[in-house]
Amino acid sequence: MSSLGSSRSPLRPDDEMTARRPKLDGFDGLRALAALTVLTYHVALWNGYGAFGRLAPFLWELKGGVVVFFVISGALLYLPYARAIRDRRALPDLLGYAHRRLVRIVPGYWALLTVFVAGPFGAVLTMGLWRYYALSEIYRANAASTGLPVAWSLCVEVSFYALLPLFAGLTARLGRSCSQRGAVRLQLGLLAGMGLGSLALRLALAGSLTAPTIHTGAALMGCLPGLLDWFAIGMALAVLRAEFEAGRARDGAVAALARRPGRCALICFALFIAAVPLQHGDIFLPRYGFATHTLVGLGSGLLVLPVIVSGQSAHESWTLRLLCHPRVVWVGMISYGLYLWHVPVLDLVGRRMSSNAGAAPLTTVGLTWLLVLVGGTLLGAASWYLVERPFQGVFGPRRSAPRSVGPTGHSAEIDAAVQA
Repeated sequence: MSSLGSSRSPLRPDDEMTARRPKLDGFDGLRALAALTVLTYHVALWNGYGAFGRLAPFLWELKGGVVVFFVISGALLYLPYARAIRDRRALPDLLGYAHRRLVRIVPGYWALLTVFVAGPFGAVLTMGLWRYYALSEIYRANAASTGLPVAWSLCVEVSFYALLPLFAGLTARLGRSCSQRGAVRLQLGLLAGMGLGSLALRLALAGSLTAPTIHTGAALMGCLPGLLDWFAIGMALAVLRAEFEAGRARDGAVAALARRPGRCALICFALFIAAVPLQHGDIFLPRYGFATHTLVGLGSGLLVLPVIVSGQSAHESWTLRLLCHPRVVWVGMISYGLYLWHVPVLDLVGRRMSSNAGAAPLTTVGLTWLLVLVGGTLLGAASWYLVERPFQGVFGPRRSAPRSVGPTGHSAEIDAAVQA
């Protein structure tokens, strides 16, 4: 195995590395939670509750499920690199990494896109169709208001995939002469600089702590530079997880908080609520002002913290038991397809049930939510079983490199979240 930042230390055997890595319980549950919050937000928005009623400002924050996906991606995808840097081993193979990312995200998305092109959205998408298939439509004006509503986040994910091995390779090179503790400080320092740089850019474009970036830098804030701090939070959690596995970082304040998932969830909820009055209405997620953007990112990081750092099993906490319930895990497994397909299902259902006068009755909202959930789940499951999993099985890499084993026995890197 070769990669940037490779050291001369020999690779450990597969069985030795896998045996000393406890499973990461709860990530599928987090994916399910994030997908359902985004679905609920879209249903509420379609039925008029994004503009009407006292609950509207709180429903806006449900789009924060996208941020949870970004944090999960940062955590799971950087974890193999953090382990390699910790152990002075070769970094994961670059071609294998790119192959895994390709077969994980592209087949399901292209299937949805092809259905859209053949359907009622074809007239919109055929204007620069190659941009959609290439996941590059966010780099043009008004990308958020045209085409596939969910595609923007996949474009951001792909750009993060490209950056990640470059960051890891540079970090590995810089950390060669460092002690173990020094390598940890180096990674956290670089991640802090990367995240703070992204926040500083947002603050500079907004011109204040609370102003959104609607009129200044909206396009840039919808790309990776404006959202990099959310991924950096997840990557920092991966560094802490790697240290936790090595028997270090178990007695600090962060580890103590991670062992209290209920408290983490409560603080996360409080941060999301605190962001409500600073949001300036229901605007596109990347256009949040500095304060709202920061609060939502920290809250999402707190949701992921106990899952990746604490080391608790599903039997030690009621929150982890909920996240690891078999039905919740299954929804998390198909959550990428659910995320992709719930919007066209909502469009189909909503056209037959929506009201043109203000907010729809709650019974209509509830029925719409149930139908979208059922339809999105069925199509998401079809996407997983008929498209995503077969492509991963047929075109997935055959390798013997060390893997982090996830809650269902799969590689945590292969199963890393790509939803948004």
